[in-house]
Amino acid sequence: MELFAVCSTFEIEDHSARGFVLQKAVEKDGQKVGEPWPIVISRKGRNYYGFENSCPHQGKQLDAGLEDFMDEAGNFIVCRHHGAQFDLDSGACFSGPCQGRNLKTIQIVVDDGDVCIAGVELFEEDGLDLEDEGPGVMITSD
Repeated sequence: MELFAVCSTFEIEDHSARGFVLQKAVEKDGQKVGEPWPIVISRKGRNYYGFENSCPHQGKQLDAGLEDFMDEAGNFIVCRHHGAQFDLDSGACFSGPCQGRNLKTIQIVVDDGDVCIAGVELFEEDGLDLEDEGPGVMITSD
């Protein structure tokens, strides 16, 4: 199973959530390309949970671009568009226009202090094309 480290465990406080935008690999016109993939990772005690940052009601991002996913007490995830409320660990909507539906889950693995996602193919570009451009810094001896 391939893991992709998203952040360190200490970067998400207990009873909070944080958003990230990754590049998900998708097939378009016979080629693999990266497509922005907003996700949210929540923490409850020592457990971490991942969800797509998309409300099942209308597909809008839960935080409305404000990086504010939680209710004031830190007990559940809130959609800032229509007030839907989701269980922090299961992603189940228990109040609001999408009650009874769930956020789409993402497999999370904690590995050596890193919060990682698994089970999804990400599009990664290393940005290096050394054959065409050569090294950015040349080290020589006197």
